[in-house]
Amino acid sequence: MHNHIAFRFSSMVFFILLIASCNSTPDNVKTTEYRFFDSTRSFIKLNDTRRNGAVIDKGFFYPKSAFSFSYRYCAKSPSHAKQDIMEFQALAKRVCDANTGQLIHQESGTWCVSNANTVAEYPFFSARISSTELWADLCLDGPFVTLKVIENTNAPYGKWYDAAQVLGYQPYTQYRKLISVNTDQGELYLVTKEPVSADLWNEESRYIYTNIGQIVCLFNQPDGSGLGYTFRGTVESVSNGRVKVLATTKLKGDIRTAPALEQLEWHREAYINAVANAWFVCG
Repeated sequence: MHNHIAFRFSSMVFFILLIASCNSTPDNVKTTEYRFFDSTRSFIKLNDTRRNGAVIDKGFFYPKSAFSFSYRYCAKSPSHAKQDIMEFQALAKRVCDANTGQLIHQESGTWCVSNANTVAEYPFFSARISSTELWADLCLDGPFVTLKVIENTNAPYGKWYDAAQVLGYQPYTQYRKLISVNTDQGELYLVTKEPVSADLWNEESRYIYTNIGQIVCLFNQPDGSGLGYTFRGTVESVSNGRVKVLATTKLKGDIRTAPALEQLEWHREAYINAVANAWFVCG
């Protein structure tokens, strides 16, 4: 009964939000009339459990810092986490529908787009939510619930469109492959880890490749390693599309989503050489 009331309340907040978040539409560009980021913040504020969480993956590098929002909190129980996921998914679908959009599913996650699967396709926002028991030692009662939103922040059309591609959106082509997910109830595609662009170069990898001395990180998750780990160090040299880094720190899990920076025992330092797009800016 409580969950039913909470869901109805979240629906009411959403429709109030629709009225409050109208934006003007630039000439010749179909943009979101209702922002999902605003709805997400209202979703977080609905109860103390969600409010007690924290923003994670603050995005040290443009365009992450401008367009990406990630948040994590401890759920009261696995059943509460499941209910929260259902509510957030339904909210994402309602916002997408209100913008006359359609949900499509790619390796980077679920995107709400206009004119889906046509040359005129345009991304409105990306939404993702999941829960995990892997960090249960930090949560007394339930799993961590993680949600992520990638959305335009009133940037010009070209700037947002390019940024969306860096952050995982694949524009329409006849060769593009989408992932089949039932969206009758607004299910979002569950991404198990951060996608790595198939292209060697994007804005972040080009920046790393041309900035010797930059602090960068690399996430590695060998088969059977559970959480995996992140190496952090400084760019020493670059050659033939590869970046050589003097790594001095090994951290537990993927620091882009981990609730805390937990350092692991490791060598004092070691060189790691990997392709440019395997690295991300982390300091």
